[in-house]
Amino acid sequence: MKPIRQAVAWTVLSLAMALPLAASAAPVYLHAGSMVTSKINETVDSGSAQGGDKFTMTVVAPYPNNNGAYDNAHVYGHVTHVVRAGQGQNPTLEFAIDRIALVNGRQAPVSMMLQSHETQRHNNMGNVAMTAAAGMILGNMIGKTLFKSNLGGAAGLAAGALYANNKRTNVSMRSGSLIVMEVRHTVALTRAPVTASRH
Repeated sequence: MKPIRQAVAWTVLSLAMALPLAASAAPVYLHAGSMVTSKINETVDSGSAQGGDKFTMTVVAPYPNNNGAYDNAHVYGHVTHVVRAGQGQNPTLEFAIDRIALVNGRQAPVSMMLQSHETQRHNNMGNVAMTAAAGMILGNMIGKTLFKSNLGGAAGLAAGALYANNKRTNVSMRSGSLIVMEVRHTVALTRAPVTASRH
């Protein structure tokens, strides 16, 4: 009888260890229509930014679906187009969102559309304005091109654009400013595949 009891005990122990591992391996879904609120970690300014400059944002409450897994998650993006303030031209700052990554390592390329942001227009008064803007969508084709090789995803990028009415002043997203974006397509955040090292 003793071997049977030991076998049962080992089976129960194995199941107890396997269930949490299986649960932790399950993907977290970020559903279409969810709002993601983030604070930008660097100042991005149309007077100094260059196309291709990267930036990060940290996700803050309220979280999508009130899921605490998004606490301190990072959203990664890059500047796509800049027009500096000058005579006869309004400043423009366009950017794209590349991916979102949770603290536990799950990540996914994601398509988001800008809904609102805090932006500062440079002028003599130094006014800070809360601006609501619709995002400029760059399209799924760019996302497929970017993510085909490194992340294996086929999600499109969504962009935001900041515009200023004053032709003589630049526009910027200051470090710590709130950015609210809407998820366009449901994605599953999974752990990045581990590649075996060759000896």
